[in-house]
Amino acid sequence: MPSTRRTRLTQAVGRHLRRALGTERNELTRPVDRARSRALLLAALALGLATLVGAASAWADFGSAERDAAAAASHLHRTDAVLLTPALATTDADHGTAVRYQATATWIYPPGRRHTGTLEVSRHATSGSTVKLWVKDTGRLSTAPPRTTELIASAVCLGLLVLGLLSALVASGLGLRLGSLNRRACTAWQRSWAEVEPVWTGRTSRRRGNNDSRRG
Repeated sequence: MPSTRRTRLTQAVGRHLRRALGTERNELTRPVDRARSRALLLAALALGLATLVGAASAWADFGSAERDAAAAASHLHRTDAVLLTPALATTDADHGTAVRYQATATWIYPPGRRHTGTLEVSRHATSGSTVKLWVKDTGRLSTAPPRTTELIASAVCLGLLVLGLLSALVASGLGLRLGSLNRRACTAWQRSWAEVEPVWTGRTSRRRGNNDSRRG
């Protein structure tokens, strides 16, 4: 079954490609059919271009974020802090449940400059224990530099967003074009049917016979 579907898909793609390029040898192919195939081909090319633009956007964003992260990391330092108090639970005032644990700690950075502050710690942290933390050049607390996986995830999200937006534009344009072609085909079919139907149903010959009988 999957191979059959792939074969049908390949045949459909080949047929639309031949129609779009004007190489299909089929006398029943109408101009509107060729226009529809050209619209599908252009949409496929536009989606390919949108994919390249999305990938390029993701790559550029990752490179920029990586440079910014490296520049910021050059001013961050890993040091040790000594806890002055055990872990104390902070609670949510609305629900009264513990959400995190904090403790007062002290650390020295740069050498000779002591700092004191509040850190988030594990619930089992005790007074006098040592924890690792990130500080700036001045010794003030800082968050950890972003990891490469985080930068990649952010870049991928941006690339997918760009691809999604461009794909939506392509789909909208294709829908409008196909709708216009379908209306044109319907109008042409109605016009042709109006010409053929009287002959096909015999109404023309009956009308002609009635006219002849009246003349007689």
